[in-house]
Amino acid sequence: MTHCKNPKCNLDVTPNHSGRPKEYCNKRCRDAAYRMRNAVDTPETGPEDGYTAAVAAELTGHARLIEAQAARPGQDAARELLRLLPAAQLSMGDLEAAVVRRARLEGMPTTEIAEALGMSPQRLRKRWPRGAMERRMLRRERRRPFTATLSQSLRGTDRTATTPADVLG
Repeated sequence: MTHCKNPKCNLDVTPNHSGRPKEYCNKRCRDAAYRMRNAVDTPETGPEDGYTAAVAAELTGHARLIEAQAARPGQDAARELLRLLPAAQLSMGDLEAAVVRRARLEGMPTTEIAEALGMSPQRLRKRWPRGAMERRMLRRERRRPFTATLSQSLRGTDRTATTPADVLG
């Protein structure tokens, strides 16, 4: 009898009567060994720590701009609100990606993350597969900086805001 190839398993492997010899005691053990081999080594503090805070600050800036614009009457205010919403939604998606990545790095189970977001674990795996958060972070870095004509009217200057911090003062 041989032992299972999974380093965390000490069970014996029952041999096949014909064909290729088994290397693992069962499919679950083989899958666990595969996941361990292909796991991404990430440090405990990664780029998402500052990233999450930056995205949250940007989302706060968008929310304040939307709140200020919602208080103004007229068609121009409605147009400005329509223009501001897509950027806020994009920031919200970035924040969701950062929070999911952070939760996974901290070892939270997928079921717990999915429950907190109000979705099924299958939906979470489909929406945020491995690597999706990193791709989203890279796309966010390439995006145009935060700009808003409303921020100019709020501050009363001709200078364009490049970050929500410029808007919030």
